Amino acid sequence: MKPRILLAVVLASGVLALAGCQTKVVTTSGAAPLYTVTAGGTGKTVAAPDMAEMHFGASAYDADAGAALRQASETADAITAAVKKAGVAAEDIQTANVSVYPEYSDGDGKTMRVSGYRANVQVRVKLRDIDAIGDVIGAASDAGANEVGGPSFMLSDDADVRNGAIELAIANARTRAEVMAEAAGKSLGEIISVSETGVSVPPVFYGAERAAVAYDAVAIEPGQLDISASVTVVFELK
Repeated sequence: MKPRILLAVVLASGVLALAGCQTKVVTTSGAAPLYTVTAGGTGKTVAAPDMAEMHFGASAYDADAGAALRQASETADAITAAVKKAGVAAEDIQTANVSVYPEYSDGDGKTMRVSGYRANVQVRVKLRDIDAIGDVIGAASDAGANEVGGPSFMLSDDADVRNGAIELAIANARTRAEVMAEAAGKSLGEIISVSETGVSVPPVFYGAERAAVAYDAVAIEPGQLDISASVTVVFELK
């Protein structure tokens, strides 16, 4: 093969190789590009709680760890019996947070020594009748509860209020998107996608007391629960 002919073959091969490495973008004839706007929205609903949760603790101290635990357990059993008598169902009572730990004292001024053991047993009580909270607290206190926590108010069924909060959040996102669309000289179209970024139903909680007190003399108001939702919505721009 002559040199000139060989050069032509090489150039032709290079052109074909380069053509094979090219990426082609193919668009459908007549398809209009889709423009969108993304907006976040929040919504909140309120509801009156219909149940509550209480925590009653039995704490005991003794030089022997086993004796301390037995004393705390006996008090916890008495608390359980008392709240049952006050009308709480057995399935709404749970023993939790059993602990035994040493307590120390400065014996000779130089080293710490174990002076005894502290045992704690907690009884968790779910109250489906919130009007009975005072009676239940009084019964547990009379039975020896020396740690009282709650009440923590909540809803037995929060599906409706959650859904309502989500609907309000989407409406809020639409309002924000309309403002952005108008500022851009566009109008808002259909929803392209929507995602829930969070729904919360925080309980109304009253603080714990380390010692039993006369709760029957304290007015406990359940108040209202705030249910909040947040969403992210993508709308079409027209």
